[in-house]
Parts: sequence; structure tokens; C-alpha cells
Amino acid sequence: VLYISLFYGLFALAVSLVARLKNPLLNALTAPSLWILVEYLRTLSFMAYTAGFLGYSQWQYPLLLNISSVYGYWGLPFLMVFLQTFLILVLRRELRGNKIYAMAGLWLLLTATGLLLPETQPEVPNSNRFTVTLIQGNTSPETIMERGREENMAHYLTLTEEALAESEDVDMVVWPETVVDIKLEEGKIHHRPMIELAENFGVPLLYGARVHDSGLLYNAIALIQNEEEGERTRLYYKKRLVPFVEFFPMEQWLNRLLQLDLLLGRYTPGEETTLFQLDGITLAGVICFESYFGDHTRLFATAKSDHLFILTNDAWFGDSIGLEQHAQVAAIRAAEMGRGVTQVANSGITISFDYRGRELFRSGKNEVAIITRNLDLMTRETFYARYGDYFPAFWALFLLFAIPLSLSGRLKREIP
Repeated sequence: VLYISLFYGLFALAVSLVARLKNPLLNALTAPSLWILVEYLRTLSFMAYTAGFLGYSQWQYPLLLNISSVYGYWGLPFLMVFLQTFLILVLRRELRGNKIYAMAGLWLLLTATGLLLPETQPEVPNSNRFTVTLIQGNTSPETIMERGREENMAHYLTLTEEALAESEDVDMVVWPETVVDIKLEEGKIHHRPMIELAENFGVPLLYGARVHDSGLLYNAIALIQNEEEGERTRLYYKKRLVPFVEFFPMEQWLNRLLQLDLLLGRYTPGEETTLFQLDGITLAGVICFESYFGDHTRLFATAKSDHLFILTNDAWFGDSIGLEQHAQVAAIRAAEMGRGVTQVANSGITISFDYRGRELFRSGKNEVAIITRNLDLMTRETFYARYGDYFPAFWALFLLFAIPLSLSGRLKREIP
């Protein structure tokens, strides 16, 4: 909390200093520019954490979500803060006459561009019908620690068998984050229950696992399928780890300083952007914390995936607002990428959005759920997916030039 509050303290300080320049046009643009730069900086360090960002509050408005397809997430908070700053300056009579029309026109231009700018390529319909069964086991962390991960896996196997007994035309089953532990030797999974499930039911399984590979531990997504259907196993290793949970910043330095020999944060980050091919469909997956970062998920859009899965375990949020906040992030990611996004949770909310960020279905909160639905495979190439985080970079350059110019102009006026 103290770390995050520093960013907004710096924001308030910078805005107050710029206000002393008595340049209302600059003031109107400084606040929104600094706001998105502060949020952007929060995504960069090893302490990166983006939950609760301002723009996520607009997730329920599909029309507004198109703004994020053009500017990325960053366009939403920029336009929100810009509008509020503009109204305050007008009410305080700091903006008058033509300056009001200039700022109102700029806000309308940016908003209209975000709402109306077409995708860089037309929408691409996918005629394939792809049916998935999503399993939300609702297992608490306490239960997993008390009974072990093997019993948790048995719980998911039972739910999966029940689901497949009722639904014949299922193309893939999806489990959430870290349901099982598996060992990898020479690129093959040595975990008989998973192999038997795929063989007995003839249905590929996409699931979250802790993978032990060559002495290293990874938080992973695995796709296991029949040998007859192609390559048996594909793995994605989580690339953005949770600080102080999955890795401990400056671990060796802290151990030396405190004269300890502790293994703090055992996970190793992955390096590859893995895609999963099934029946002519290209699927992608990220794990929990990674869904908060648009610059990470857009890599799967540029790699031409048809749909993105978020495998997560949100039991740590309990019954707090964090459950809804994490689910809402998926809507922004879908609109940014122009791809459908489905979050599959162990506990929390399993939810799916189409390629424009419109909600398609969801489970109940913190309950056992089995959902069988067709995936949304419509895609479009968005401006953001192609060009990335150009929007905060543009406004950083604006401030870099505008503030010194305004300062030099004031000095010229004050010095005879």
C-alpha cells in the first residue's frame, strides 16, 4: 500500500507544480497525461501490480471498450481524467472563451477516434465450432494444504468425468491454475492420471500445473491429448511472476544481509509465448496475474491466436471485491486484442467475453461449476494489438516538451 501510494503522491505533487505555471491549456492535459504515466510506471518494476486501475471501472460498457482497442487500456483513464480536469477548470474560470472550445474539441476528437476508428484489418469469422467444458472446482487453499494436491486433482477428475458423461460433443476440457503437480522428463509428462483421462475420453485437456523440469519449478499451462491427435504435450510457462509470492526480489542480497539461507519464491519465469493448436484453431493461455498486463497478452494477438484463456486461482481473494476486479480485467484484454477471452477459475468467477469485450456467460461466485459452451472465435486486428503502448509514450513526449516551453515562456514574461 505504501509503495503504490508513492505513485499517486508524485502525481499530486507534479500536477500542483505544473499548475503554478498558470497555463490552463497545459493544466488540462497535464493531469490525464501524468495519470496514465503513473499507472504505466506501476507496470514496469519488479513490484508491478495493476489491480484496481481507474480504467477498469468501464468494463461494462462495450461501446467505451472500443477505445481500448485503439489506445489500449490507457485511453480509458486518460479520457476520464481529461474530462474531469476540463470541467474543474471551467467551473473555476481558468478556462475561458476559445480555450474551452479547443479543449472540448480535443476531448471529443480523441473520444470519437477511439469509438469509431475501424480495426486495422476486417473482422475474421472462424467457421469452426469449438465446444469447451470449463471446470470450476471451488477448492480452498486450506483444503489443498490439508488434503494435498493429489486429492484436489481427484476432485477435478470426478467433476470432469461427470461433465463428459453428460456432454458428448466436447472438443476440450479446461481446468484452472495449478490443479496438479507434474514432472517433466525429456519433454514428456510423467503423470498417469492426466494421460489416462485424455486417452479414455478422447478429449484434450488444458490445465494449470506446477511443473518440475530439470530441477526448476514453473507455474504452467499444459495441453495433453491423444497421441493420435498429434503432439501429446505442449507447455506454457508463466512469464510474469507475482512478487513476494512466486519470486522474491533481491533474494540473494536479503539472505546475505539477514544471514539467512531461505528459498524465497521458488518459481522460475518462462521465456516463450506458447500457442496451442487444436483442430485448426490456435489457442493461447496466460496465468492469473499475467492478465493484468495488456503488453503481455497482446503478444498472443500478434501471434494470431483465436482465443485466450486465463487460468487462475482466485480463492486468495476470499469473498472480496478482488474477485470481480480480476474478472473485469478480462473484458479490457478482449477488447484490446480483438480476441475472445475466457477466465477459468478454481474459486472465484469463471467468465467469458467476446472479441469486443462483451460478456457472454459467467459462473456463480465461489461455487462448484461445470460450464459447457461454444468458444467465441471471431477475431479482428486492433490498432493496439499492432502498435502496443504508443499512447502513454506519446503523452510522455508531450509533457517532456510542453512543460519546459511553458516554463521558459513564463520566465520571459517575468524577466524584463
